[in-house]
Amino acid sequence: MSVNCRVPLLAFLLLPMLANGACTTNDTQWLWNYSGSIGEKYRIGMTLVLAGSAVSGSYFYASQLADIRLRGRIAHGTDIVLDELDAADKVVARFVGRFLTSDPSGRYQGDKLECEIITGTWHKLDANEGLPVRLTLENGTAGSLANRYAVAGATDDERVHRQALRFWHAVKRADKPTVAALLAYPLNVVVAGSRKRINDAKELIGNYDAIFSPQMRAAIGNALPRNMFVRDQGIMLGNGEVWFGADGRVIALNPP
Repeated sequence: MSVNCRVPLLAFLLLPMLANGACTTNDTQWLWNYSGSIGEKYRIGMTLVLAGSAVSGSYFYASQLADIRLRGRIAHGTDIVLDELDAADKVVARFVGRFLTSDPSGRYQGDKLECEIITGTWHKLDANEGLPVRLTLENGTAGSLANRYAVAGATDDERVHRQALRFWHAVKRADKPTVAALLAYPLNVVVAGSRKRINDAKELIGNYDAIFSPQMRAAIGNALPRNMFVRDQGIMLGNGEVWFGADGRVIALNPP
């Protein structure tokens, strides 16, 4: 199978219509996926479900890749508070932030912003001071927190995450047999600038260095194999360099 498309992520951002400069929507079957940092050094990813003033979601640290539950609220379409919950449903930390109406970095231009950028602080409940937070909306996808990859046919998100993580680690380690074992064959790939059909693991390993160029390895290594963008054709790692199928096996490779 081939998924040879680069998804223009920003084109997916405002599919459910928002309200006149305020971050409000009642579409509970829509996931808003953010990336950013805490304390300007801890890279995180966050997914929010917006239901009027109510918010549910999760976030994860890039260093851990494990979901932490969130529950919160939006006031006036501009202010957001998110409580971080432990396994016993106890609040242990809190995000307090605001949706910006313009982007100082210049990434978003033109119309007044709504849900695209969140800035604020994160703090443990027993701490006197917080750490700065900045989050940028990467994409929006249909789905639910319980089954975010359903639109691609997946029934077990954690299986997808486990397979994606195995592939991610294997590429970073240059573990060619493991990478080859995680691909779905036959697979159309780019080798020396031309499309080539790879029929099995032996062919993949024989062409490995040409397929997984330094640029390709860097793009995969910089991506996070969790809470990924999804569409009916598959589940996307990074900016489309890798696509996974419903079972978490790689179904497409696209050089950066």
